[in-house]
Amino acid sequence: MLNQRLSGAKKIASELHQAEDAIDEVMIRIANLAATLPTVRRDTNMSAIVGQEAMAKVAHALAAAGEVRQLLTDAHVALTVTQKQVGLGTRMFGAGVKPAEASLDNRVSAEVVEMPLAKAS
Repeated sequence: MLNQRLSGAKKIASELHQAEDAIDEVMIRIANLAATLPTVRRDTNMSAIVGQEAMAKVAHALAAAGEVRQLLTDAHVALTVTQKQVGLGTRMFGAGVKPAEASLDNRVSAEVVEMPLAKAS
């Protein structure tokens, strides 16, 4: 039974880390685009009005990606609670430096712990 829980936790951790890496990559690419748009506008001596709507959309996309990243990190913290609930204690299932457990505990609120599962529509 413990081996099954460990195996499941490793699968979840792998998928979570891949999702976190993917959103970071998306944010980097959007940020690069956001920097390129005004640079090219300035380099081509265009009015500030040129491309403003596109620039606003790109800025909004970056903000939305930031919200997605926050949701993933919130899920990550919630999964540390789940990990303890299923008896796995503190384990590291992936690469990277994790913050001290005390700082994670401060981020876990009753809302996260008691958050209901989302229903597929």
